[in-house]
Amino acid sequence: MKRLRLLSAAFAGTLCYVLISVCAGRYGIWAQGQLEEQKRILSIHEASIERIHNELFMEKNALLNDASVIAAHARRLGYVSDGEILVKIRGLSSYQNTVKDPGFAVEEGEIRYLSERTCKSIGFIIFGLLYIVLLLGDFARGRISLPVRKRRFTVLNGAVVYDMQQN
Repeated sequence: MKRLRLLSAAFAGTLCYVLISVCAGRYGIWAQGQLEEQKRILSIHEASIERIHNELFMEKNALLNDASVIAAHARRLGYVSDGEILVKIRGLSSYQNTVKDPGFAVEEGEIRYLSERTCKSIGFIIFGLLYIVLLLGDFARGRISLPVRKRRFTVLNGAVVYDMQQN
């Protein structure tokens, strides 16, 4: 019975440790969910940067290869080609400054999880508590008894005399 009590408590403590590690440990379900959320945020940010990159790449190619785009940009800057007449209207800016948004820095968040030390401590606590409960249950059923120290005494003419051990 002693082995069964010890094995049952050890099994329960180990099972508790494993379940806590799987659910809330460093590589557990909770940490994996946080990592998936960070991955989703980063992929959204990556798609935004990719879109800006594609727009800038198309604008660069247009400026390098298309004469009409070059002429349109030159007109915005105030240049006039031969045969064109320039009309300036007051109150309007002659050049529209288009600055592309470079995006923003995304910092990875801190992943929260229970440390290995905490998971093991909880497993040991469960082991100890269950072992004590099983020990007390066996004691209550009478399967375990504590050694009782018997005192020897004798009664002589109404006076109690105790046997004392001499050292």
